[in-house]
Amino acid sequence: MGIKQFDLYDNLCNQIFQIHGIRFAAIINNRGRKIAGGFGNEIIPLEKDQQKIEMLFMEIALDMSMRKEFNNSLGNIHAIVSYRDKATIIAIPNRDDLILLSIEPELDPSKIIQIIHQCFMKYKILEV
Repeated sequence: MGIKQFDLYDNLCNQIFQIHGIRFAAIINNRGRKIAGGFGNEIIPLEKDQQKIEMLFMEIALDMSMRKEFNNSLGNIHAIVSYRDKATIIAIPNRDDLILLSIEPELDPSKIIQIIHQCFMKYKILEV
């Protein structure tokens, strides 16, 4: 990924933070490595162990990869949502990468996914 692509991804993640209730917004690659974004300003991570956070990224990337095995028969994945007590995790596929979000549990994930699709399609970098 070039510097321009990184800057674009980082800027888009910063735009996502303008949505009230977004805790974390990042782009991770298909191996679960963060390539842009992170936690919003003044957000205290619920998990402080960086190694565990990286393991979560890898798990989400693997989960998405495994689910894509059924794209031919079931259609493409638009998002995977994990509802938890303290946060909702959303993974949105984007070419070989994932848009990964952590949002406050009271937010409607469907609305957030719609906003993210519109935001990223505006820059022609989201392929659904």
